[in-house]
Amino acid sequence: MLQAMGLGGWMYDGIDRHTILGASGDPAVPGLGFRYDTDERWSLPNPRGLQGDFEGYCPPHYKNMRDATEALTKRKFGEGGVYNPNTPGARNDSPKVRGSAAPYTEEFKECVALQAQYIYDTYGKFPGTIQSIFCFMYVQAQHLDLDFYDHYFKPEVAYLTTHKEHMEKWR
Repeated sequence: MLQAMGLGGWMYDGIDRHTILGASGDPAVPGLGFRYDTDERWSLPNPRGLQGDFEGYCPPHYKNMRDATEALTKRKFGEGGVYNPNTPGARNDSPKVRGSAAPYTEEFKECVALQAQYIYDTYGKFPGTIQSIFCFMYVQAQHLDLDFYDHYFKPEVAYLTTHKEHMEKWR
């Protein structure tokens, strides 16, 4: 996608996953500022979310796992939800496709909430054996310095036409 837009970049997975979210343990290295908690039962800190922006479906962002289950259900099936037939989409039949997912029954939500609460109570976090929030890889994107490539490589060979024309379209 980057090349199609005329940008340079790459996938990167070399930064400590806890540090990038904010669990370095050093106030001078806040990372992205996610809330994280520690517990003697856990070998690693547990990032739980960025208050108001990216919150895990677990306490402390929700009172309990029942509330978290309701919030997730609302996100999926409520206004703007991916399974709400009134949510716009690219398909000609988006309402039919989105509406074909069966809404969760009260019995199903109660079952999920009960199991999730048991896990939370047992392990002190949800999910119980892995982090609540993950950050596996990063994408870096940048405008290419075409003069650099033209100087050190054969001119206009080390990059695509999309890179060459990028800045004209970017403005």
